[in-house]
Amino acid sequence: MRSPIRETAQESGYFLVEVMVAIVVLTIAILPMAGVFDAAIRAADASDEYDEARTYAIQALEQAKSLPYEAVEAGHVVCKPAGLGYEKATRPIGTDLGGSGDEGLTMVTVTVDSGGSSYSVSGVVSRW
Repeated sequence: MRSPIRETAQESGYFLVEVMVAIVVLTIAILPMAGVFDAAIRAADASDEYDEARTYAIQALEQAKSLPYEAVEAGHVVCKPAGLGYEKATRPIGTDLGGSGDEGLTMVTVTVDSGGSSYSVSGVVSRW
């Protein structure tokens, strides 16, 4: 019978080839994770641009709602966000109630473009 001390003394440990194979396997497993991190960073940047465009569009619509009806109907520019493309469109809205055709309702659509992403928001402004 052999003693456990002699058995461990005869083991030589890991060979260099085994260590190299382990390094290669770990490298192959880790490389795809780097691509996932890069994609996550790009998605976060795009989300940030979209949120900025959405914030300015909602702000412009709220400012248009606070103006007198005649100023909104004429299509006055409400705000100019720095570094963003901005477009505001107004159109009168009719009703099917048999009125005179000028019911005092205007649809305001604000579109903000921040290069790669854009956001549109619409709202109705009333004369009354």
